[in-house]
Amino acid sequence: MELCFFCFIKYFCTPPPPPVRMSQRKILFHDRSTDSENDSNDQNQNNVTLQRKKRKRTICSTSDSESEKIEANDSCRDIWTSKRFLPKIHKFSSKDSGIKENISRSAKILDYFQLFVSEELVELIARETNEYYSQKNNNNINNSEETGLAELYRFFAVSFLMTRNKKLSLLEYWSKDKFLRSEIFGEIMTRDRYLKLLQMLHFTHTVDPTNDRLHKIRNVIDILRTKFSQAFQPYERLCIDESLLLYRGRLSFKQYIPSKRNRFGVKSFILSDCQTGFVLDLLVYAGSSTMVHSDNQDIGISGAIVETLMKPYLGVGHTLYVDNWYSSPALFNFLHNNCTNACGTVRKRRKGMPKIDERLKRGEATFRSCTNLLVTKWMDKKEVYMLSTMHTSEFGTIIKHGGTKVIRKPVCVLDYNNSMGAVDKADMVISTVNSTRKTLKWYRKFFFHLLDICVWNAYCLYKDKMKEPISMAKFQLQLIREILGKYHQATKRQPLTGNNHPGRLTERHFPSVYKSAGRNRSRRCVVCSANDKRHESKYECKDCNVGLCIDPCFKIYHCEINY
Repeated sequence: MELCFFCFIKYFCTPPPPPVRMSQRKILFHDRSTDSENDSNDQNQNNVTLQRKKRKRTICSTSDSESEKIEANDSCRDIWTSKRFLPKIHKFSSKDSGIKENISRSAKILDYFQLFVSEELVELIARETNEYYSQKNNNNINNSEETGLAELYRFFAVSFLMTRNKKLSLLEYWSKDKFLRSEIFGEIMTRDRYLKLLQMLHFTHTVDPTNDRLHKIRNVIDILRTKFSQAFQPYERLCIDESLLLYRGRLSFKQYIPSKRNRFGVKSFILSDCQTGFVLDLLVYAGSSTMVHSDNQDIGISGAIVETLMKPYLGVGHTLYVDNWYSSPALFNFLHNNCTNACGTVRKRRKGMPKIDERLKRGEATFRSCTNLLVTKWMDKKEVYMLSTMHTSEFGTIIKHGGTKVIRKPVCVLDYNNSMGAVDKADMVISTVNSTRKTLKWYRKFFFHLLDICVWNAYCLYKDKMKEPISMAKFQLQLIREILGKYHQATKRQPLTGNNHPGRLTERHFPSVYKSAGRNRSRRCVVCSANDKRHESKYECKDCNVGLCIDPCFKIYHCEINY
């Protein structure tokens, strides 16, 4: 057979078709039997069909029940328009606002502080501290080593006083160096006793495993939250914001907030009264174990936090200000349905937000509204989105630079800026007099932060009652004086020098080995201490009840008037 050149190339150079894999393509006979590999494909070529995977198609039903369901879902969505918005503002009555407790104008500053840090709470802390100390020492503890009500109040006073006398370390507060000496700390409490209380401070004896990450301090938090709500009835405007306590140790629910000064630490959600700054409630973030109570799934986790904090104050016409972490159309509709006005910044991609595509110049604004909500897009240095149930689309003016510059802003922006600052102001003032101590346990540091909040709340109540200006620094200093005046005089210890012993120079004295029921087997020598030396001795004079070095301090102490 003769082939031309092109036929030769086509015949010999064309690659054969790929073989058909039986695993990929299954051959069936009309009688549903499977073909074997040994059978001839030629014989069965006309008797087979290829079974291919069919694409699933969704069939839309047009039944009456499903069409009603679709219409119901559409009715739940807000229809946004550019029409003028007329808000439905809930009215608030302030006749019951103010201090709930029956406290007179002649009350002392300590009385305001003890509205929160009461003697019952301090006795509870003393019991838990003694029990914890006893467990650490295998139940080998005597009555002289236990703490009590008066000593813990003095412990708090020393901690407050340390904020007014800044030093590089705790030991410097009891230093005998004449350049660092502060005699008041040694007169109130010895150094070793303060450090021991700081080490053993405890708030619960529960050791069972629990899902609550705050169980170490849950008792104190719950008691203080109750006392905050019982002491004060808020005025109309409220705000919710985050507060961050600095803590850089290991902690599973430690948070990072770059906008805060501390950035790392324990985060709390704070509900404050805008007029007085009083902290009404707080919710400590503890990850998945954060205690929030909400049955409304549409408002999300942030909305559940708002509902938990606002639950006692819904339905009376309060106005709430929040930032864009909480705000959403679903939350604001929930608040409006519970007779609470709301205003705040909002993220433009929140679920239910309208799409606003207008490009604005600086100072311009555009608005969208629905039944209960008004969304404002305002151009400042960057785009600002506001959500409100109580404002209109009007503009207001503010004067800056001594009256030389007038700036126009939407009314909701001006109202938000004037009200949304109570939590940040409280953090700023507390930071100037904070008594937090650097400890290995986070819950002890957080307890001191709670004490600072109690001082701040007492300060807010005092100003609201007395109507007189006073700085936080003066208020705290007067509080320290009153605590020591009430709890320090009855338990004032004798000095270590032993000069008041009547027979130390005339009677016969003999040294003896010091024996103690505790672990301590030595006493501080009073002669060495009087000469700015620190020395522990195993010997003492039982008659004088002082520790002394056997030589030469024992002789000096009993022979010289001024040693």
